[in-house]
Formats: sequence, structure tokens, C-alpha cells
Amino acid sequence: MNSSQWVLSLFQVVVALIGAGAASLGALAYFRRTRMERPAIGRFNGRDVTILFFFLMILPAFYLLVPRWSLETLLVLTYMSALSIGFGPLLSPLRMWLVIGLLIGADLWFGQHILGTVVGWQVFWAENSLIVLLAAISVANLYVQGGMQLRHVAWFAGLLAIYDSIFSIGFPVTNLLVRDFVGYPLFPAMGMRISFNEAIVGLGDLLVYAAFTIAAYKAYGRRALRLALTLILVFGAAMPTLSGLLINYIDSRADVIIPAQTWFGPAAVVGYLWLRRRYGRERTMKEYLASADAGRGEPPVTTVVAEEPATEESAPAEGTAARA
Repeated sequence: MNSSQWVLSLFQVVVALIGAGAASLGALAYFRRTRMERPAIGRFNGRDVTILFFFLMILPAFYLLVPRWSLETLLVLTYMSALSIGFGPLLSPLRMWLVIGLLIGADLWFGQHILGTVVGWQVFWAENSLIVLLAAISVANLYVQGGMQLRHVAWFAGLLAIYDSIFSIGFPVTNLLVRDFVGYPLFPAMGMRISFNEAIVGLGDLLVYAAFTIAAYKAYGRRALRLALTLILVFGAAMPTLSGLLINYIDSRADVIIPAQTWFGPAAVVGYLWLRRRYGRERTMKEYLASADAGRGEPPVTTVVAEEPATEESAPAEGTAARA
């Protein structure tokens, strides 16, 4: 294996670490500081995980079967919805739609006009990555603040590990889609280019990392947060690239690309089971908000009612406490 392959592998690791870290820490910062209005969807359960997994399974079919203009329309609507979820609690409606319009409009324009040079590709990837990152942070918070638990995220990652292993290693559908559709406006991945080589992290992976981080923090607090971030950076960002590099070093004919969830999915399941065994059941969102881990959330206020002077007709009144 020549030196350029080592450089490209290192480049992929760096991009993966930046993407995974930004999604995880960005989602955590949003989770601690911003309360979303909980959607009226009832309690999150295994059926919701199945529906979400089914949606991701059929997503490649949209890329292959629908016309390009239809695909771009679907992506515009999807990102508008995702970004409005995150910006809604932070900005007024006018400012929110102005920011969303500028982000998506710039991505569409860049994808059509500036991809003829390496610098143009780098500008496109930087702007596209920002949109994908914000979408992952927004949707992850919607799910977790809406009731998604750590066990849901862990088992979802485990299912993705099986799916990615089949359709990336066994049948390289995912790799073909990336090769054929990279550079399209609103491409669902964070990435960057050096020379004629690109390194990317998919939106699905970023969504899993962000959701796993905040679900672990909600469930068990800082003790689980440290474990979650370690698993994400080691098994989600570093190991997929390094293991593929090792396989290709042993046999250069293999040319293997290891999907991120192939490593992270099993690690997420094992991490969740260990936390469950050690600390017991997960906290609900209500229990998290009442805890000291809730960041800037204001603690309950206790108001003491002054005692009235004792009289012959009444016994001394005890002070009572009322929660605001």
C-alpha cells in the first residue's frame, strides 16, 4: 500500500471524527439549552423504530427510480422540514424561513455552478455539510425529546449494522449510489475534498450518533455521556476506516469499504446493555428535566408561606410549601 492511500485513509478518519463529534456535541448543546414542543405522537416504541428503519431501507430506491428534479424537490422539502424543527424554538418565523431559504438556495446554486474546480467542490461541501449537520441535530432532538429512549437508538443502530453490511459489503448498492449521486445539491452527507478524492459521513450515521449521545445523557447523565462519546469516536469514526485499511493492506485486491454502523451498531447495543445492567432503567424526559443534568432548565421554585399568629380559636399553622 503506497503513501497516498495512507494519507487518504487518514483524511477519511479526520473527516469522520469531525462529523461525528460535531453532530454529537451539537445535538447535546441543543438538547441542554432548548426545549422543543413535544409532538402529539404518543409514546415512542419499537414500532416507530421499525417504521424509521423501513424508511431508510427504501430511500435508495428514490435515488434510483425517480427523476432528478423530483428527487431534488423531495430533498428540498425534507431539509426545509428538518431545519424548521430545529430553528423553530430559536428564531421568529420570518428569520427562520429567511435563514432556511438562504441555506438551501445557496446549496442548490453551488451544486449547479461551482463544481468545476477543487475549491468549488470544497465550498460546496462546506455549505452542504452545514445543512446536513443542522438537520441531524434537529431531527435527533425531535426524536429524543419526543420520547425516544437509548434502547431504541441502540437497537436501531444494530439493525443498521446488518443492513449496511448486506448492502455495502455483500451487495455494494450504497457505494454505487454514493459514486453516482455525489455532487448533487443537498446530498445527504457531510464531507470534504482534497485533490480529486473525497471523504464523507452519511446523514444516517450522523443522526444515529447525535441521537445516541443525547439519549444516553437523558437516560443516565454524564456517566453515560462519556461512554457514548467514546463509542462514537472509536467505533463510529475511527474503526471503520482503520479496519478497511488493514484489510486492504493484507490483500490489496479486496478494496473493502467498511460501513460505519457495522462497527458502531454492535458497540451501541453492548454499551446500552452495560448501562442498563449497571444503572437500571432509563430516566424519562420528565425525570431528566427534574434532574441536575437538565442544563439551563430552571429548577422547581419553593415558596414558603408565612405563619399566621396563633389565636385561642386556632392552633399554630404550619408553614406549607408550594411549587411554582
